[in-house]
Amino acid sequence: MHIGKRIRELRKAKDVTLIELAEKTGVAQATLSRIETGIMTGTVDSHKRIADALGITVAELYQELDDRKQKTALQRGEPLKAELRPSQKIQVELLTQDVLKKKMTPLLVNMSPKTRMKSEQCERGVEKFIYVIEGSIEVLLDKDTYALKKQDALYFDASLKHTVSNPNPQKARFFSVASPPRL
Repeated sequence: MHIGKRIRELRKAKDVTLIELAEKTGVAQATLSRIETGIMTGTVDSHKRIADALGITVAELYQELDDRKQKTALQRGEPLKAELRPSQKIQVELLTQDVLKKKMTPLLVNMSPKTRMKSEQCERGVEKFIYVIEGSIEVLLDKDTYALKKQDALYFDASLKHTVSNPNPQKARFFSVASPPRL
């Protein structure tokens, strides 16, 4: 929602005309109309005068403009089980919905013993985080190898060529996050 739509909703809910709001605020009627239609946004000062005229605080005026809570996604119970790159030796489960609308991609990866994922190299700006839940893995990052065991974590720039492997005789399970989202 933009500020103009919010002002119009509040003004109409209080049964105030544009002319009355212009008189109460000292903001020209044409300017108020442009703000309400989204042609202009107005200034913080004009927003304060509008809020005062409508009998609310600036915080209340801006309240519906904050969309952070709309991005909250609670998932209970079973994981989504959306498998990416399924194989018998490596299962990758996407742990959220609408991943391309998110700023990160959370994955749960199960690797059979003695397995290796394909090497990856993302564009600059992509970062990854890996947390080992069970077993142990190795991450080859450029020319360095990081051996990670249960409860170890690795955060790195994913524009470096990297490969995850499980060279061990037991299965491994880890949580991985890429930001911005990449599949």
